[in-house]
Amino acid sequence: MILWAVVILYVLTGACFITYLFWRRRPVVLIARGMFLASIALHILLTLSLTGPACRIPLVSPVQAVNMMVLLASVVFIFFAFRGQTAVLGAFFLPVAAVALGMTAPGLQAGGTTTPVMFQAWHSLHTVSVVAGEALFAVAFVVSVVYLIHENIIRKGRIHWTAAGLPPLRLLDRILSVCLGAGFVAITAGMLFGALWASSLGVGLSQIAMKISAGAAIWLVFAFSIHQRFAIRWSGRRTALITITGFLIMIILFVGVNLVYPGAHGAGLAR
Repeated sequence: MILWAVVILYVLTGACFITYLFWRRRPVVLIARGMFLASIALHILLTLSLTGPACRIPLVSPVQAVNMMVLLASVVFIFFAFRGQTAVLGAFFLPVAAVALGMTAPGLQAGGTTTPVMFQAWHSLHTVSVVAGEALFAVAFVVSVVYLIHENIIRKGRIHWTAAGLPPLRLLDRILSVCLGAGFVAITAGMLFGALWASSLGVGLSQIAMKISAGAAIWLVFAFSIHQRFAIRWSGRRTALITITGFLIMIILFVGVNLVYPGAHGAGLAR
């Protein structure tokens, strides 16, 4: 099964990057980079296999959304994997990606519902924008964790040779800022497209109130982070803590809404 092949390849690639974190040899990172590209290529094939006969974007179920989020976050991480200072970030990202993809395996194997053709345009724009924003927030989450680990090591004065291989705090903060800004723009666009999609379906506000509330809560957390960064010049540790908190809230709301209100997306709204 191609799905489990992707999961296993992510696990092995993560193991290679972890090895590179502790054993800084060029052959190790070259192998890790090659395996990472192979993982993404196989993941793309997996995603294409989910499009179905109509060749529609596989984003009509929560598990498909998680699959796409992991794929897009992996594509973003290509830029880090092939830079000397940031290659070790793969040691933190790949295990998380493997676990997330493995947890969606039963749902992906079961397939998903189909979005009516007449609503596909707004649905695609909405879901792609939102999932892209969530993928960027996932990247920001990983970077935030690494930032706090590195900063904590520096504060305690325990400078170990392994910690010396972590990206500089200034670089991590810059990556965090870019991911938050781009993710916030994508999420905002996704919410606007979602409103247009709901309008095209003739859906009443009460039918999607829970989904709107969850989306607004996530949007406010990251809007607060960006506002504090540019208006009050918050950076570093504070931004990392807000990002981690916001991402965890996003995961909790995503799981909660889809468990309690499974008809918030896809064909359920068209019934």
